[in-house]
Amino acid sequence: MSELLFQNPVERIISFIYDLLIFGLKSIFFILEAIYLSILPDRWRKEKDVSGKVVLITGGGGGVGRYLALNFAKLNSRVVIWDINSEAIKTTTDLLTSHGYSCKGYIVDISDKEQVYQSAQLLQNEIGAVNILVNNAAIVCCKPFWDLPDRVIENTYNINVISHYWTAKAFLPQMMERNDGHIVTIGSVTGLLGTYGCSDYSATKFALNGFHESLFTDLRAHGYNNVQMTLVCPYYINTGMFNGVRPRLFPMLEPDYVAERVVTAVKRNEVWCVLPNHVRTLLPLKCFLPSKMCWELMSRVIRGPDSMMLFRGRGKVPAG
Repeated sequence: MSELLFQNPVERIISFIYDLLIFGLKSIFFILEAIYLSILPDRWRKEKDVSGKVVLITGGGGGVGRYLALNFAKLNSRVVIWDINSEAIKTTTDLLTSHGYSCKGYIVDISDKEQVYQSAQLLQNEIGAVNILVNNAAIVCCKPFWDLPDRVIENTYNINVISHYWTAKAFLPQMMERNDGHIVTIGSVTGLLGTYGCSDYSATKFALNGFHESLFTDLRAHGYNNVQMTLVCPYYINTGMFNGVRPRLFPMLEPDYVAERVVTAVKRNEVWCVLPNHVRTLLPLKCFLPSKMCWELMSRVIRGPDSMMLFRGRGKVPAG
């Protein structure tokens, strides 16, 4: 930026035209690449080998995390799970053992950075460097804004967003030293489109998407091209996390399907994965529709008896 300020007008114009040309050519290349990959049969897609890789899954005690652990284990990865619930950890490790796989579990409160750093060091000493980090753990309250207690809001942010800073700080430096590794961020469609009853959860997922994309840019700008980043944005998942939610536009996703798709995205080094894929068609509406029309449309779609989704529990209207 400072160099640009000292350029004369002609140099600025030339620099602008050059940047515009590069941007245009790269845009055409990536659009053609996306079209090619979209029509390429799955059996011809190149996939990396994850056997022998240390895979850490946060929130691995249940839901999608449990299926992720099983699916990576089936690929001969060395699976490690973090969870705050000791019984959930045992259930997952017993499940993998019953299938003939091994799994190491640690009780970790990922909202506590000291626990994260200490557990990360213990993991690296006992098992080795983490090759694939799957930031899967998250919580949701599912209440209108005015019914959200302060402590719930703080806890949602600490687990859904801030914890990603601690895990990335704990494991990314070794990935950068090797210029090799993979960080998976489990975001949400609610981080792309604000949703009723999710003012805490949706906002954390918006923040999470921004963190992930910015970290991706940092790594690429400094030449760490082999440290892969995958952002997964699934629709509502039938894990019990969204009890009381009855989606009407699309059915809830099953956790085994989501886990299978996440593993595939990792093997293909996909940068962005939206589940189901056709939800992407809704996203341009935010940009192309007039702002008032867009917000009015979305508010009508997600409320009332004919809404896209309906919560069984209804929030109280705040006094005044």
